[in-house]
Amino acid sequence: MGDLTDEKPKCMLEIAGRTLLDWTIDHLRSAGCDEIVLITGYMEDAIDRRDVIRVSNKEFRDNNILHSLMYAQDYLDSAALITYSDIWVEPGIHRKLAESSDDIALAVDLDWQPYYEGRSDHPLQEAENVLAARDGTINRLGKHLFPEDALTGELCGEFLGLWRMSESGSRRLREAFQALNERLDPLAPFQKALEWRRAYITDIMQHMIDSGASVNACFVERGWAELDTRQDYERLPGIARRQRLFTFDNAIRLEGAEQ
Repeated sequence: MGDLTDEKPKCMLEIAGRTLLDWTIDHLRSAGCDEIVLITGYMEDAIDRRDVIRVSNKEFRDNNILHSLMYAQDYLDSAALITYSDIWVEPGIHRKLAESSDDIALAVDLDWQPYYEGRSDHPLQEAENVLAARDGTINRLGKHLFPEDALTGELCGEFLGLWRMSESGSRRLREAFQALNERLDPLAPFQKALEWRRAYITDIMQHMIDSGASVNACFVERGWAELDTRQDYERLPGIARRQRLFTFDNAIRLEGAEQ
């Protein structure tokens, strides 16, 4: 993100007159999330939302998404909708995911490849992809999985960084993490991660699948965008309609009309 995030984290970037975090919290609440837990790290003092539960990951420079999430594991005692903080997701996707009856349901975009056209600073090879049966059962997931890796009958989609767990699913994730954390050295390799402490969500989900757990895809088609680089942020208005970011597009037009 360059100098855009010198003094604030990505979730505080302005989008249509509000921060990305403001939009995300509204969209989560529209899906029925009445208790919001925010895990902070980089430039956490720049986050001005005080109407949420805040949990601080002081080790954010030395760990990754999975370990960051587990700073809030005490709150994983009921159904939960969990999201990365650097993605715009249309509220309809949050609501669809919230209605899932699966223990663990990951939002997976089946129409993901066109999004990477012109996205040179975050190429297609960086996608966290999912290979799943047509009924949504996920078989494999993580980076460096592509349509040509799919077996007969499998679909290839991109994991949004958004998922829902039932109370049982939350417990299973928490227990899987605790068991692994007790036996793995922080620097030990784990799944596709070079170090356990830097593991991704997809790494532990693959571990759970390998151990017999059921993890399912909630299929969507577009309706989201990742803000991983400055290029992603700057091109967002130009790709909004193609990505079906209808809420974002409407907010941009309303902001323009008011100016």
